[in-house]
Amino acid sequence: MKVLQVGPNSIHVRLFSKAMIEHGIDCSFLAEEKIEGYLTQIFSFRSSNPLNWLANYQQLKTFLKNTRPHLVHIHQVNRLAVFVVRACRKVNIPVVVTAWGSDVLLVPNKSRLNKFLVKSVLKNAAVITADADSMIEAINNLTAPEKKEVHSIQYGIDPISAANKENLIFSNRLHSALYNIDKVITDFAAFHKTHSEWKLVVGGVGDQTEKLKELAVKSGVDESVDFVGWLTAEQNAHWYSRAKIYVSIPESDGMSVSVLEALSADCIPVCSDIDVTNSWLKDGVNGVIRKSTKNPFEEALTININQCTKQNREWVSSFAYRSATIPRFIAIYKKLLA
Repeated sequence: MKVLQVGPNSIHVRLFSKAMIEHGIDCSFLAEEKIEGYLTQIFSFRSSNPLNWLANYQQLKTFLKNTRPHLVHIHQVNRLAVFVVRACRKVNIPVVVTAWGSDVLLVPNKSRLNKFLVKSVLKNAAVITADADSMIEAINNLTAPEKKEVHSIQYGIDPISAANKENLIFSNRLHSALYNIDKVITDFAAFHKTHSEWKLVVGGVGDQTEKLKELAVKSGVDESVDFVGWLTAEQNAHWYSRAKIYVSIPESDGMSVSVLEALSADCIPVCSDIDVTNSWLKDGVNGVIRKSTKNPFEEALTININQCTKQNREWVSSFAYRSATIPRFIAIYKKLLA
């Protein structure tokens, strides 16, 4: 089975594809930039010149006609997805679309054009997958009255073993406005005043990285905040295993792979007050829901660690291990081709 994987240069796409290849799926790759570790066919639609879009779109159709993958799996409903799903329709190749969170929860609300484009991707997909009930509800609303085949399924994770836990708080979401890393630093600065032995490790990069470093200096905690840059899967696992607390407070999200990995490694989660968080996290019991009135890291220290980590580890193992989720995706592929 030849599957063309389409998406950003994301660790989640890379690990998902690696697992697919290990299960015997012949994967090739298409993106707007090189997918690290894989030979990638690059088609970029980032130019502000529509003539460039048209030229690349024609080349994209030719590429699909010549390579003839059995199906295309699009990861994230974004600009590239708009062009790929249209080209696949023209050359009669079925498409699976996996939504990531804000692409169906926030982007359609930004403008009528954005909503139209997101709907066009979803409506031209043969199958859609998502990892949270709130996302599935949004997808059903966007595709109504023509209901699509939507599956609730996780990308899957490889569990991470906890090491000797240290007084570390770990954050590894992208440095963009969506993920509120500035609030993570501000919360840590307030926490650090009475817990000076703690460190904050900030993984990831983005358009706000330099501003975030400046904020750490301005807040007087730069010596206790370590910006470790873009991390490999192994490096992420290293920090998950050592950190007592993991923080992820985006404005919108699906069931984050990063959060699931942190839970498997016995981190106490600090998460934002959004629908997906409230579906699994009981505030003060198996984690902390960040509130503007309290410091979330102070609250994390009051949690029964053994109860919290045992509950979260058992919950993640029940549905999110890659050994179970990848066969579910393959079953979707086979059913679609049959």
